[in-house]
Amino acid sequence: MNRKLLSVAVFLTLMLTSLLAEHHNYCTARNEITADLNQALAQTLKENKDYIITQDTIKTYKQLRQTSGGQVLIAVSDERFCHHLKNKRLQKTAFITFDVVDNRYRNQSPDGHVICSDTLMVRDKHAGEILALKGYARLSAASVFGMSDQRIPAACMISAFLWAMLSWLYLRKKQEEPEVVTGFGGLVYSEADRRFYTTAHTPIRFTPMQQQLMLLFWNAPSHSLTKEAICTALWPKKEDANDTLYTLIRRLKPIVEEHTDLKIVADRGRNYSLEINKVEN
Repeated sequence: MNRKLLSVAVFLTLMLTSLLAEHHNYCTARNEITADLNQALAQTLKENKDYIITQDTIKTYKQLRQTSGGQVLIAVSDERFCHHLKNKRLQKTAFITFDVVDNRYRNQSPDGHVICSDTLMVRDKHAGEILALKGYARLSAASVFGMSDQRIPAACMISAFLWAMLSWLYLRKKQEEPEVVTGFGGLVYSEADRRFYTTAHTPIRFTPMQQQLMLLFWNAPSHSLTKEAICTALWPKKEDANDTLYTLIRRLKPIVEEHTDLKIVADRGRNYSLEINKVEN
């Protein structure tokens, strides 16, 4: 894979991991707050099974609902409810809401940034009413984020930016370094690109198999190879690759001669060499 693409892929992977972990931990924190509200509300009701909301408050609620002609939601800051919250940071913003459950009851929540518990249906014996109770904590998304564990997301994000910085420095250094280029007979090979070029730096289009054979010629002493060495390197599992080699050489010759000053020479069918094509005057 190209080094630039690899650097970008690693950076994006780290960033995506950070964002996913951040979202997961944020949701986990919200769920923990909801669980805390549920247990605090359950504890409050356990201590006050018969008398939960004062009769005057319920009477006021009914009058307000009759006056408004719609749904009314009353919030009560209950000290017992706040006391039972395990997360002390919720106590200053926690409250309970109640609705009288009748044919006009609609499950609703206050506007704004709030997290609520499950709805508990209980019968208030003093008022003789069924009440729908919910516990709430008024928290912004930033507050919930601050309560969540963001150590792993932060580590991934820092790693992403460190990787990006180091990759940029590495690529910049590689660009400043002189490119290793070797030439022979009008054929140029770039170590950085792992490609063959003409002297005008035009890429020569070899098939993958032709590219492999050219590299074998390029790296061989005197650019000469035995037929057996070529067949073993290119077709190690093939018992008789003579015809395949002959076809490959036949198709490769015109490409080499067209773009370079080289030619592929056969020596009695045993060796093949890459030699400079001497043009007779």
